[in-house]
Amino acid sequence: MSFKNKITNNVTQKLGNKVLDIEDVRNKSNLPTTNIEIEERRERAQTLVKKKSLLSSGISVVPIPGLDFGVDIKIMRDIIEDVNKIYGLDHKQVNSMKEDMRERIFAAAAIQGSQFIGKKVSNAILKVVIRDVAKRVAAKQTKWFPFVGQAISASISYYFMKKVGDEHIEKCEKVIKDLV
Repeated sequence: MSFKNKITNNVTQKLGNKVLDIEDVRNKSNLPTTNIEIEERRERAQTLVKKKSLLSSGISVVPIPGLDFGVDIKIMRDIIEDVNKIYGLDHKQVNSMKEDMRERIFAAAAIQGSQFIGKKVSNAILKVVIRDVAKRVAAKQTKWFPFVGQAISASISYYFMKKVGDEHIEKCEKVIKDLV
């Protein structure tokens, strides 16, 4: 693990999980089978996305070049992987399912336009999202203007991280509803 990855992991784990009380999603869920289960998982996933978005906006205020971008990539990966686990669509879970179910999940995910459902989230896959992030990073350069720039940078960071998370939740739900 590189030095940069150690820093971003420490920042997201210590600051995020302890200070913001972000749920550490370790246990993978089974696929939900009822609308009530889907609703419960949506609430759980939305809470997670809100807190991780707050973490991203908090880090964007720190004026260390490159730190916010590295942490944002880590947080983005965490959001996608955690939401997949919450909905039972983690890559290990999907790959251990029967072939017909696995194919149905991948087909439903493709229809939704999701490249993250049922797949391992790596830096290579995240490059798809980098286009949006690059725009945000350019906009976040306003943080070099004291106070107002930092507030704008934090707002942009929160908005984009929440948008990525909410869109992924929506796609996961549509895939699950296609299966149920």
